[in-house]
Amino acid sequence: MTNIRNFWLGAALAVFAISGAAAQDAPKGDAKAGLANFQKYGCYTCHGILGQGTLRDGPKLNPTALGYPAVLQQLRTPRYEMPAYTAVQISDQQVADIFTYLATLPKGPDPKSLKQLQ
Repeated sequence: MTNIRNFWLGAALAVFAISGAAAQDAPKGDAKAGLANFQKYGCYTCHGILGQGTLRDGPKLNPTALGYPAVLQQLRTPRYEMPAYTAVQISDQQVADIFTYLATLPKGPDPKSLKQLQ
């Protein structure tokens, strides 16, 4: 659990470390292509097909909370066990497509609204 928390903290801090040009908005993405790339590059094997995360491997993905620059940074220079994906392997546009796909997924309920957790 600590590794997952450290992963997200590091990813959030990466947002602030990215310089001006890279901190621009994400390129316009295509959600359908993003789903295809999410499957093609095996992202779903650790993060689940809906980016919900798995208990064993990858954390839940919330790209809109992190922003495109942090997602791109994590793909290029990952922390922990995630493999690196170079621009030769997956282009910035393909990453933007994945980002767009994940951003279109329905959000789960607010944990505070769940009776079982009160």
